[in-house]
Amino acid sequence: MSQISGQDSAEAKAGGQTPETVPVPEPEKAEEPTPQDAPEKTEPEKTEPEKKAPSGKAPPKKSSSKKAPPKKSPPKSTGRMLAELLIKVAAAAALVWALFAFVLGLSVHYGNNMYPAVHDGDLLVSFRLQKPYINSVVLYSVNGKTEVGRVIALEGSVVDISENGMLTVNGVSPSEEVFYATYQAENSPISFPYTVESGKVFILNDFRTDTNDSRLFGAVDRKDLKGPMLFTVRRRNF
Repeated sequence: MSQISGQDSAEAKAGGQTPETVPVPEPEKAEEPTPQDAPEKTEPEKTEPEKKAPSGKAPPKKSSSKKAPPKKSPPKSTGRMLAELLIKVAAAAALVWALFAFVLGLSVHYGNNMYPAVHDGDLLVSFRLQKPYINSVVLYSVNGKTEVGRVIALEGSVVDISENGMLTVNGVSPSEEVFYATYQAENSPISFPYTVESGKVFILNDFRTDTNDSRLFGAVDRKDLKGPMLFTVRRRNF
């Protein structure tokens, strides 16, 4: 053995070559799983919480059964239908009465004291809720009768009528489409110049020859007015 090893070493030195080394094979590594091969993680399904009623109780479950059809009411008797009709007629009549008692004034005019603006026999409709204004034609009540006239002065104004038929309000002739001279009424307690009292209006007829107006009985209280005229319905003398 020693001889062989010595020869080998001598041969090695003589040739200058080193003995070849045999590579040792590396152990095979286990293949790592790729992301595709990795098992997918599944999230647990979310269930919606059961809705509760405001009182804290769960809402009742809907029943699948069909609802029963509504019961038909028995036919109304003739007496009941007649009673309902009378109630409706009474309600409509009350509404019309309230309309003409508090909102509208209605009157048939007789006479020619407001000619040519209003004719004899015209049907007049006025608006009670509107305040009177200068030169407005109004319905008013005096001595238990409904009359119609034109407002020429309001409270606090001074009305004067001269002997020659000149009308002035606060010293100025009013602008009106009346072509008749304005004279004082005979045997009247009203004296001029006349100051219109508070809460009243001074009314004259358009046909100034007819003195049955404020020249005879003074200014008219506002509470006796039925409002300015809305329109007229001409019933005759077309």
